[in-house]
Amino acid sequence: MAALIDLALLTLNPQEALSASEAVFEKLYAKPALDSAHIIATGIQMKTQIPFYGQFGILGKKSAGSCNVNAATVAAVATQKYWDPALINFRLTHCQEDINQLFKMWKRAESALATWEEMPNEQVAFLSDLTIDATLESILRITSFGDTGALAVADGGHITDGVSILYFTMIDGFWDQIFTGVAAGTLPRYTINENSGATYANQNNLAADRALLAMRALFNQIDPRGRTQPGLVFQMTDSLYKNWLDYLEDKSLAFTLERTEVGKVTQMSYRGIPIVVRYDWDRNILSYMDTGTALHLPHRMWLTPLNNVPIGTSDESNLSDLDMFYDRTVKVHYTDVAYYIDAKFLENYMGAVAY
Repeated sequence: MAALIDLALLTLNPQEALSASEAVFEKLYAKPALDSAHIIATGIQMKTQIPFYGQFGILGKKSAGSCNVNAATVAAVATQKYWDPALINFRLTHCQEDINQLFKMWKRAESALATWEEMPNEQVAFLSDLTIDATLESILRITSFGDTGALAVADGGHITDGVSILYFTMIDGFWDQIFTGVAAGTLPRYTINENSGATYANQNNLAADRALLAMRALFNQIDPRGRTQPGLVFQMTDSLYKNWLDYLEDKSLAFTLERTEVGKVTQMSYRGIPIVVRYDWDRNILSYMDTGTALHLPHRMWLTPLNNVPIGTSDESNLSDLDMFYDRTVKVHYTDVAYYIDAKFLENYMGAVAY
């Protein structure tokens, strides 16, 4: 049956979304809240001493008599580390005129003179949210994987070729300090054999009980002084966490996976110690530490109190503050981010690691 209106020469387009509420945005990556993985030390803006004081040695002998008190020559040995924060910053630019006028969701000013400057609150909030999330991503990357001696794979290092090493060389992060401690014999390590696999497949073929063995080893190896401190947590890659869940299910222990209390699910733990899943570790290793055939130590874990892995900054608010402004001369909206950052694995005897 023929239509009374011939649309053959008319360009027909699907209806575009007209507001942000109609759009589907790429989901944010899961990441730990900073205070669930570290404590934040503030007031750190320049090289600052962190002193450590040891304990007295052995004391107490039987009295020699005749009012002769046993003389002791012990002393508390002092050692030190230093906060040495780096100033991190970046600037994002946005030009309203570059947004195609046919893109109806991103509204443009009706006034020609306001074309460049006017930006609805919804758009400002959208860009702010993206920037804040990206800032947290940068903090987690730098504090965990910073390495002042980082090199690209082609130069004998571990950073994926084509990725600028300047995204890693600002400070020595937690893992670089851990590698140094293990090499010095002051930090106990459980070796995850699959990490040395020559291919992605070999690395991902974890033994069914690998996470269990790693947690057990770290619990048994850590100094009792670390094991009895408040705030003790396991932190591990998602790859090891999934291996742990699989193990529990395979052993018919799925009832331990979660327990509901007043509508809330309790946190997973091992031997009463909470587990923090570091999805950001998996993400950074996969994105930036790829040799082309395998990843650099994709399965990692540490056991240490939160106060032994602090992040240092001048002011905690700087880790989430933005400076958004418009420059009428160049007709551009700017977003500036800046923060001081450093990371310290303070006392090696207070931790144990697996990789």
